[in-house]
Amino acid sequence: MNLQLAMGASHLLGPLPPEKTPSILKAIRHGQDNPMAIIPRAAYRDPVWSSSSFFGNALLVSDPAGVKQVLLDKVANYPKADMEREILSAAFGEGLLSSDGEKWRSHRRIMAPSFDIRSLVSYVPAMAAIAEARANAWHTAGSAEINISDEMTGLTLEVISRTMFSADASDLTAIVGDALKDGQDQFDFSILDMMPVIGRWHIGRMIKRVHETFSVLDDAMYPLIAARAKMAGDAPRDLLDRLIAARDSETGIGMTDREVRDEVVIIFLAGHETTAVAMTFVWYLLSQHPDVEAKLHAELESVLGGRAPAHADLAKLPYARMVIEEAMRLYPPAPGLSARQVAADDEICGRKVKKGRMVLIFPWVLHRHEALWDDPLRFDPERFGPERSAGRPRFAYLPFGGGPRICIGAQLAMMEATIILATLAQKFRLRLVPAQDIELQARITLRPKDGIRMRLEPR
Repeated sequence: MNLQLAMGASHLLGPLPPEKTPSILKAIRHGQDNPMAIIPRAAYRDPVWSSSSFFGNALLVSDPAGVKQVLLDKVANYPKADMEREILSAAFGEGLLSSDGEKWRSHRRIMAPSFDIRSLVSYVPAMAAIAEARANAWHTAGSAEINISDEMTGLTLEVISRTMFSADASDLTAIVGDALKDGQDQFDFSILDMMPVIGRWHIGRMIKRVHETFSVLDDAMYPLIAARAKMAGDAPRDLLDRLIAARDSETGIGMTDREVRDEVVIIFLAGHETTAVAMTFVWYLLSQHPDVEAKLHAELESVLGGRAPAHADLAKLPYARMVIEEAMRLYPPAPGLSARQVAADDEICGRKVKKGRMVLIFPWVLHRHEALWDDPLRFDPERFGPERSAGRPRFAYLPFGGGPRICIGAQLAMMEATIILATLAQKFRLRLVPAQDIELQARITLRPKDGIRMRLEPR
């Protein structure tokens, strides 16, 4: 088995990258699917790193204080780069992922109630029931071979559909799922994008393909939004109703149909794709670390004893949470945050940055940085225990981003992942099918390119 990743030191992570910066041609050849695989080793050692031959004139920031400066302390001086906003807007419009300024703040206020603690607690029974149903389907399959990536994608898509959308949106759920899967395949960022002339051409082609992919989604979504809008005045049944009916608490202005569409797509992306990615790598890592798996099983047996988890149980499953957190450290679902463009001259960690320069923050690098993590390539859930977490800088770990733009669904994702893990791990072990090459594909999220084949082993 060969998992092709950067910064590896064992069978789990592959060979170390070269000490020197790779050439442009090498980057194009090897970094098209997973640009993270060609980041030079120096980037995992230096607090800030740059190379004109690799990132153009961009600065990669991996010092927590520098990250905090960009994402929080001086966030207004580091807006999203125009090029990246243009690309993301092709698929996601002006939703939370790509919007800025007052529009972003207004939409965040409108959507916040759907992610408060009362709403989250109300989602738990459906999450547990869906996970139980998946376990029953696995029991029927016996010791079958499955693609765990596909299984987790289907499971989390059903969760987001059941918890946030009503039955009449079931057809839309399938269309959104297909659009997100096919659409991400069009986001083929590469070193080509840094080049003059050819970069603009490459990005233009990418945007055209994304528009074409998401046009099918739009054809289905707008009639549904219009039909729901005619029911205005009825009690909201789901998130779609709430988005249509909502008014900003400060301005009193509601969302247009286009804005509702944009936020629904973002909810699907954040609500199922990222959790599916995280859980795929949780199962992979557990299959490679039987000692961790045994500790997890002991905790689940002690707390749940075979029953389905409830919301009150989540606080009693700290090891399960640590397993998920450590999996997201090694394999962050969003391996790179949005590129930022310096609005006014500044200084980051003693390095002067001029107006217009690009600043990058990669959780993939941050989570494996030698200055921040002991033995950073080792899978060790207990590094997230209270004692070892004490004193760790907040901006050393960013599976959901950071600052005011931190993912609105972060708590939902952790709750969902814990319930899925607690439910399925009580009933099954998953064993990696040998002799398969597993390659990563880094788009908006980090996925195994062709999935990961595993064999079910009922407990």
